[in-house]
Amino acid sequence: MARSCGLRIGPRRFELVVLDGSGKKHKVIATHAGEFPKAEAGADAAALAADALKEALKQLNVPKENVGVAIDSRLAAFRTIKMPFSDKAKIESVLKFEVEGMLPQWNIDDVVVDFHKIEETDESSELLVTAVQKADLRRALDICEHAGLEPLEAELEATAVVNAAVFSDHCPIDGAQILVNVGEHSTSVIVMDGGKVRDMRAIPIGVLSHEIVQHVEREGEEGGEKAEKKEETGGDATGTWLDAPPDPDEVQRRLEQTIKRLRRELGRTVSATRTAHPITAILVSGMEVGGLVDSQILDVPVKRLDIAVEGGPAGAEAALFVAAYGAALRQLGGGVLTPTLRREELRYTGAFERVELPLAVVCLLLLTLLGVWNIFLHKEMQVVDNTKLGQWRQRTVDVLVGNAKLGIAPTLRSPSDKVKALVAELGTDEELTKTEEIRNLKNAIDAEIKKYEKDLGYGDIKQPQSALAALVLVLDVLEDITNDQQRFSLRRIKASYVNGKNQRDDRVKVTLDYTVFAESQLQASETHYKLVEELNKRPWLAARVEQKTAEPLTTGGGAWVEGQIVEVDMAKVVKAEPAKQQ
Repeated sequence: MARSCGLRIGPRRFELVVLDGSGKKHKVIATHAGEFPKAEAGADAAALAADALKEALKQLNVPKENVGVAIDSRLAAFRTIKMPFSDKAKIESVLKFEVEGMLPQWNIDDVVVDFHKIEETDESSELLVTAVQKADLRRALDICEHAGLEPLEAELEATAVVNAAVFSDHCPIDGAQILVNVGEHSTSVIVMDGGKVRDMRAIPIGVLSHEIVQHVEREGEEGGEKAEKKEETGGDATGTWLDAPPDPDEVQRRLEQTIKRLRRELGRTVSATRTAHPITAILVSGMEVGGLVDSQILDVPVKRLDIAVEGGPAGAEAALFVAAYGAALRQLGGGVLTPTLRREELRYTGAFERVELPLAVVCLLLLTLLGVWNIFLHKEMQVVDNTKLGQWRQRTVDVLVGNAKLGIAPTLRSPSDKVKALVAELGTDEELTKTEEIRNLKNAIDAEIKKYEKDLGYGDIKQPQSALAALVLVLDVLEDITNDQQRFSLRRIKASYVNGKNQRDDRVKVTLDYTVFAESQLQASETHYKLVEELNKRPWLAARVEQKTAEPLTTGGGAWVEGQIVEVDMAKVVKAEPAKQQ
């Protein structure tokens, strides 16, 4: 069965889930949650995080070749846009240009843009666009790579939670739900309506937000309002961690304030959301928030989003692994969303990387096979060259120049000096094989023949085909079918050469007038038909023989034929003769 690994990487923590099976039926093999160590001043936080992840991987059987990673949704910007077309290829080609004006805080060349179709018709589409800076995405991927993993795909926590919730049947088509995934510094909020995504955003408030001291001053309740507004725009990401734990009462006050702000933001979402179906529940996953689950927000019940999968955790622990489970599910081919934040990085290399190792092994085996085959072929050529080819070469020389000891007369009466030199040098050149020596000798003789033909005028003027030879071929066929009962009496014979025109080859046109004598008119007609049939079997015909009508003799006992035409191509006869000789 196929295995996959889903990994969620947050600012302070990570969770991973290993699945075994398929996108429709699978089970949980392993789960693990851990914290990244706090980086001291001047330390490399990414390296420390990679070391912590690598240490966790040593304890688990993680498939490193099929990994999906989910990153913090706080790193993304969410926008809604309408397009005058719905073709995916067209959308991908213009999407960056269309959303550039909606992202003034970023350089569009430094951003990876992904989209999901909310609504679609034949002529238009409404898209939910997510944009992530390449540097933030690269930071998460570097942690994975330094830990020994190579994620095939990356996505946001929000999309991973959607896939997990839909697969776990938490989003029926007859209702609307709000999915909430609570992280360390942010909370992902997804609005589902009729089993489809309608909206998605990230609230910059998390379970550990109270542990960050902001750079802005908080002055009373007014200052608290300003600080809250700052945090909603990402201010908590610019704060610093407390070096020492403050007063416990202060920690509790900050925690309560964070929970209140989170509940207030969820209340705003419920009141502002417009759905076709009533909102039936707020489903919470991720880190545990005290007093949130099993409560109500604006009369909407808050429930825990868990994953009921064989071998998986249950309760609050199951909710913690929802995002990692959604990422692993995506790698098995499951889920309703197919986000791809590595679309630009792996557009051309992703498919090759999956077959790179098998292809390298196949090429290595093929190279080894070719090497071994070449060795055997070389040895076989040496054996043939030293035995059979040596005899063939010597026999060729004896036939060409003669061998007085064996009583063989030479076929070359007056060979040229070049041919004599090649014959004399046979066997002296170590760089040439016996086959190459014979080939060189043949080429020299062919060159001499062409020289003599040119001197005699052959090849410059095309000779007409022989009418006499063509007539003889036709008469031979006539003689073959003549017997004592049926015989031919030729009244007129004409054979003339016809020059080829209009893409027709040269030919000889033979015209016959003859009488067929037989015991009856029927036998005479059958003999005439047999003659035409035999002629059509001959390969030297230029065109099929059209049968003329046999007229009966007035005296009976035969039939006569006038103007029977047979076209003969003598070039076909010339080509057939060497083939017979070979």
